[in-house]
Amino acid sequence: MGWLSGIVGGGLGAMIAGPFGAVIGAAIGAGMGKAQNFPQGQTGGFNQSQQRQAIFFTAAFSMVGKMAKADGRVCPDEIAAIQKISKEALGMDDQTRAYAINVFTQAKDSPESFSDYARQFGDLFWQDQQLCSFMMSFLFQVAMADGNMHPQEENMLLEAKTAFRFPESLYQSLRSRYVGLHSSSVSLSKHYENLGVAVDASAAEIKKAYRQKATEFHPDKIEGKGLPPEFIKFANDRLAEINESYDAIMAAKK
Repeated sequence: MGWLSGIVGGGLGAMIAGPFGAVIGAAIGAGMGKAQNFPQGQTGGFNQSQQRQAIFFTAAFSMVGKMAKADGRVCPDEIAAIQKISKEALGMDDQTRAYAINVFTQAKDSPESFSDYARQFGDLFWQDQQLCSFMMSFLFQVAMADGNMHPQEENMLLEAKTAFRFPESLYQSLRSRYVGLHSSSVSLSKHYENLGVAVDASAAEIKKAYRQKATEFHPDKIEGKGLPPEFIKFANDRLAEINESYDAIMAAKK
């Protein structure tokens, strides 16, 4: 909860321009920080890692707020899905989940569009495609929470892809995974793309690429780059994808 205590105690919302700063301020004003007793030493400021974590977290639930209204309204099933993702998939404690729901509520009714939130996130993080990949994974998971991809939800995901400068091949890989295609249907060429190697790469080149990717997506390293602890699950998912691609390629070479 370090990043949360940082924004409550350190006034992060007032220091961030644009839509995210407004959402953070409104979410805190809606109840965060009132009658809460943070452990000594956890209030009164935040470091750079906490700031990145807070922005990532706020961006995620701001975009989700807009996505939930993609079909024109926020239905009880969508609210229940957000609650379930917050508690079960991300394992948030009560205080962090309360902040997430406050962000969701403030963003869904704000005058800003989904594109405004996606654009600010992209401007801040497009050079870190790992964080962009985790955000895209989260947005796909939320879009498919009801088992269907609404056309307007997909339009929003495409807007996010553009704003994040996210590669088409990686977008299609995520889409295949979340929209329901079984991993066995993924072509071998996609596995090569996942590792970032050519189809005629040698076994040594494939192994080198695999080791590099596996190191990049190790959860401990990702957390150090500013991914909130609640989202480390997506680092684990990405690492599982990399392992799957390596296994598929090496099996095909036998």
